[in-house]
Amino acid sequence: MAIIKKPVNKQAVMAARALAAKRVKAAATRKRRRIKQTLDRFIVVAIGTNASGTPKATTGWTASLRAGTTTVTADFDEFGVVRFPTITTLTTVAYLLTLRDENGATIRSFNVPSDREFFVARF
Repeated sequence: MAIIKKPVNKQAVMAARALAAKRVKAAATRKRRRIKQTLDRFIVVAIGTNASGTPKATTGWTASLRAGTTTVTADFDEFGVVRFPTITTLTTVAYLLTLRDENGATIRSFNVPSDREFFVARF
């Protein structure tokens, strides 16, 4: 008994293979990319120790960062945020952060480790 082969349309087979390969390639490139955002300057946020973490009323307050003999001072805004425009992130050294009220009295000091973009001061 002889096997009879049907004629095969080679163009249709090649087109089907190309379409299948295109689908596999498209599925492989749909990976989610993780967005990596970094802050360009060092930021400190002053919040309360309550459960909701509301910002402190910091109008007139100042913050100082000291590393070795260098000290940088910046003013808080009314939302409890201070931005240090001369300190880039990620920080390369550890800092001593000192918070002062509108009268210049020291409220609290914190040790800020290196490799940071921001620091949350809870007190």
